[in-house]
Parts: sequence; C-alpha cells; structure tokens
Amino acid sequence: MKSARLLPLIILGFFAFLNLPGQDLRVSSHGLDIHYRVIGQGAPLLIVGGGPGDSAERYLGLCELLAKNVRCILVEQRGTGRSRPAVLDASTISVALTLDDFEAVRCQLGLKQWSVLGFSYGGFLASAYAQSFPASVSSLVLLGSVGLNFDGFPQFRDNVASRMSAEDRERAEYWGDPARMKADPKQAVTEIIRARMPGYFFDRGKSLLVSQPMKASDFDFAMGEWIFKDIEARGLDLAKMETTFAGPVLVLHGRQDPTGESAPLSLARHYRNCKLVFIEQCGHYSWVEQPEKVLAAVSEFLAH
Repeated sequence: MKSARLLPLIILGFFAFLNLPGQDLRVSSHGLDIHYRVIGQGAPLLIVGGGPGDSAERYLGLCELLAKNVRCILVEQRGTGRSRPAVLDASTISVALTLDDFEAVRCQLGLKQWSVLGFSYGGFLASAYAQSFPASVSSLVLLGSVGLNFDGFPQFRDNVASRMSAEDRERAEYWGDPARMKADPKQAVTEIIRARMPGYFFDRGKSLLVSQPMKASDFDFAMGEWIFKDIEARGLDLAKMETTFAGPVLVLHGRQDPTGESAPLSLARHYRNCKLVFIEQCGHYSWVEQPEKVLAAVSEFLAH
C-alpha cells in the first residue's frame, strides 16, 4: 500500500520560473500560517498545484503566463514550503484542512467568489474544493487533471514508461536501487522523476525545461503520504458523489497526456456545464509545450 501511495509522487513533477514579482502574503488557518503570492492584475484566479507535496514555486511559470490577463493567487499548500506545520500527521495534513486554507485566503482577500484552476492532482483538489464550497467558485479550470479519483494512475504510469528511452529507464533503475533509496530517499525519488520526465511530453526536448531545474526541495513526500492516507481513510471518490457545483467548467487536456482520455471524458460527463478542449501535440505539461494555446483557451473561458 505504501508503494501505491508513493507512485503519484514519483510520476508527478512541475515547472516554473523563479524570482517573479508578486505580493507575498499569509493568512492563519487552523493555527497555521498559510503563505501565498498574488501575481498580476484582473479577475482573481486561484492556482492549485499538484503533487501532492509540490513546492508552489514550480507553478510560477504558469502564473507568469496567465497573469497577462488575470490575477493569479498561488498558495503554498499546507505541508509545503513556508506553510509546513511543525508536525506532519493526520491532525495537521488533510484534504479538508487544505480546502479550509483556500477559504481563508479567499476571505482575507475580500473575494465573494473566484475562479479556480487545478493542475494534475491539483485538478482533483480543485474539484473537491468546488464540491465543498460551491458558492465560493465562479468557474473551474481543470488542466491536465487526474480526474475525480485516482483510478487512472496505473494507466498513467504505463503510458509514461512506454515513452521512456533505454537511457531513461537505466537512470530510473539506478536511482531506484534500494541502497540509494535508503541513503538519500528525497534525492533518489527526485532523480527518478527526472528520468521519467520525457514520458510526460509529446516533444521530448521540451521535457528539459522541467527536468533540468528540478531539485529535491521541490517535493515534500511526507506531506503527500499524509494526503493519500487521508484520501484512503475517507474513501474520497468524487465520481461517486452528485456534484454540487453548477458553474462553468473548462477541462483542458493535452491530446498526448499520459493520463489518457478517460479522465477528461469522465469530467465532461460529471459537470453539467462543461467545455472539453483537447490540445493537439501536447502532453501533461500543457503550459510548457503549448503556452499560447493554454493562454488563449483559459483567457477565452474566463472572459465569458
């Protein structure tokens, strides 16, 4: 079971530009300071990153792209970065607490509603937020979302593996050696993610934009473990719930995303007011491979 929970952490990784301008803020939520950054001007858009356990800094590149037209609010999710409690356990790390953190940020900013964009695991989290707080969400953008549950991870893993070269597999096996995993597990898993990264892309060359700047501090695997324990304990499957969110939804998905087409098609059936857009010649990191298309689709959707 532990290896199954680690799988999403090993196969997800993200890209960003550093040192961008933005207002650095924090809010108290359930006794923890939640840090967040506001980048750009215009209508508010909450950016929900993936992982779980990714550093928010890995989404600054996405914010830089979208902030041309909207005001991006990028939260350092509970358990990551500066929003890390002294102790990680079931009392400090959970999906419900994370959703409350988003609400605390919204209230501090004085927003009645905001649009929400969730990427990968963040797509699941964004859907959970819209389910729990539908009145707070004006519209929902699900970018390369894993979907309403995690049933598709085995397919995701196989699709990524099928695109890896012999050198990629050799590197992943090298760092997956038990002795190396024991000696420095954070670095070893980070190197496995780096080795697998070409499998996330349509254009293998563009995977370097993600893999080269990657570092072990970009991921908090302990936080991710507690999130998956929480999801497992609660049996949290949004596909089994009747949706409470009736606002507009954009499902934006790379045609060659290793998640396949089952997740976006399921999302399109789940939401009653949904637009499904596939981006051609595009894998999981759509804003890296096809930034103009992502910007155009998101901007057009949010403008209506």
